[in-house]
Amino acid sequence: MFNPVLRAVSERRLVYSTSSGFRIVFAVIAGFLIFSSQGQPGVILIILIALSALGALYLERWVFDKDDNLFEKNVGLLFLHSRKRQPLDNLAKIVLREVGPSYQDRPKMMKAVSRQAAILAIVDQTGTNHGLDMIKGASLREARGSAQKLAKFCDIPFEDLVPQDEEEVPQPPEPPPGPTA
Repeated sequence: MFNPVLRAVSERRLVYSTSSGFRIVFAVIAGFLIFSSQGQPGVILIILIALSALGALYLERWVFDKDDNLFEKNVGLLFLHSRKRQPLDNLAKIVLREVGPSYQDRPKMMKAVSRQAAILAIVDQTGTNHGLDMIKGASLREARGSAQKLAKFCDIPFEDLVPQDEEEVPQPPEPPPGPTA
């Protein structure tokens, strides 16, 4: 709901951007705060309303366009954001890498209180990393799928450097119980 979403605008254009759910939640919070202020908001309430409104307007968008040979990053507010562009064919690979100490090597107690975390990034021909997203826990499966789709779309390799949990690896179905002799 809060994680960025990969969507196909057309067959030749993908967009990885802030989800609508993210914006809706902040808009609802801002609306609730305005409604609950009863026309007499204090300074702290005004600050909270402003922060919630900014959250609702936040934009982080990555555009992959084959027709224009374009890889574009937009960050800021919906109506006021920075834009960085480079050729799509300048991208070298997509990487999903673990953050911090390996989750598999952590003691059981640490695994119980923390989640596996990873960064989804695109590396261009110059070696520059463009961090698309920071992923935690159960969102890794979705991020892996998005990374595979992006790699296929851009025709570049995907390096998955995050070990999969046993829960995440599909297990073969158990055979049905047979007759006992």
